[in-house]
Amino acid sequence: MAVKIRLQRLGRKKKPFFRIIVIDSRKRRDGRYLEKIGYYDPLTKPATVKIDKEKVLAWLEKGAIPSDTVFNLLQKEGIALEWHLIRNKVGEKSRNIELQKWELAKKERETKSTETPVEEKIEKTEEPKKEDKTVENTKPAETEESKSK
Repeated sequence: MAVKIRLQRLGRKKKPFFRIIVIDSRKRRDGRYLEKIGYYDPLTKPATVKIDKEKVLAWLEKGAIPSDTVFNLLQKEGIALEWHLIRNKVGEKSRNIELQKWELAKKERETKSTETPVEEKIEKTEEPKKEDKTVENTKPAETEESKSK
């Protein structure tokens, strides 16, 4: 039985809400699932993602294949990195060091995205001063000879 980890759409029209589920790949999108392992709400700012890491890792060890969207969510949560390290048989100590590095990098990215220096905003709102340049008449001066013709 081929098992996938994918999204199940809930919510109403134009208000999507997704469960992250483990399901037989032959079942339809909203069919009966084997296990619910989390949820994803794209409407909140920032998007809310809650995933049970232990359940995901257990299903990945059993051979479940995440969909592209679920894999992106796993990457954002750091679970994909941990699975990569487990699959490549990296030691526990090295795995913890790599996960700590990833968490620090994630915090750094978040602080950069939330920080918007006030000076940059002021510079953007001010228009650069334009110098008045007089445009000389580029047409050749009309001569009396050309007027008489």
